[in-house]
Amino acid sequence: MMDKMKAYAYILFFLGTFLLISCGSASKVSYTQEQLTSFSNFLNEKSYKFLADTANPTMTNGVSAVAMSGAWPPGGTFSNILLQGNNNYMTVKGDSISADLPYFGERQMGGGYGSNTGITFKGIPTHYKEEFDASKNEMRIVFTISDKLETYQVTLSAFPNKKATLIINSSQRFPIRYLGELKELEAEASVRR
Repeated sequence: MMDKMKAYAYILFFLGTFLLISCGSASKVSYTQEQLTSFSNFLNEKSYKFLADTANPTMTNGVSAVAMSGAWPPGGTFSNILLQGNNNYMTVKGDSISADLPYFGERQMGGGYGSNTGITFKGIPTHYKEEFDASKNEMRIVFTISDKLETYQVTLSAFPNKKATLIINSSQRFPIRYLGELKELEAEASVRR
C-alpha cells in the first residue's frame, strides 16, 4: 500500500513539475490581441494535428532498468526521447479525435495478446472541456476517449506560437508527456501534394 502511495506521489510530482516548467516559459511571452484572436480561431476550427517531436515517459524502476540495459531508442535520453521517424500525432477534425503515438513506459496491467504497444485511439471524446488561461496565454483542452481495451484522459496545453504539450493518462499504463507543435490540417495536405 505504501509503495503504491509513493508511486502516485512520484507521478503527481513529475506531472506537476513538467506543467510548471512548460507553462512557466510560455507565460513570459506576450502576444498581441490579433495573435490571440488568430490562435483562438485556429483552435475553434477543430481542424488541426498535434505533431510530437519529443516524449517524456514517467520514470519508474522498470523504465530505468530498460534504459540502463541499452535497449532504448536512439536519440535523446531515457527521460527525453526524440521522436524522429515514428508515428507521432493526434488529429482533431470536427468532433472526432484520433491518435497514433509511440509509448515508452511501463504498463500497470492488461494489454491483451497482439495488442498495440503504442497509444492509438479514434472516435468522439467524452467529457470534452476547453479553458483559456489569459495569464499564461494557454488553451487547455481536456477530454476522455477510449479504444477497445483502454481509456485515456488527455490534456493538450496549446500556446499562440502553436507549441503544445500533450499529457496522456491511461487506465493501464503510467502517464507520458509529449512536446510538439500544432499544424493546420489543410496546410499539411497541401504540403504533401
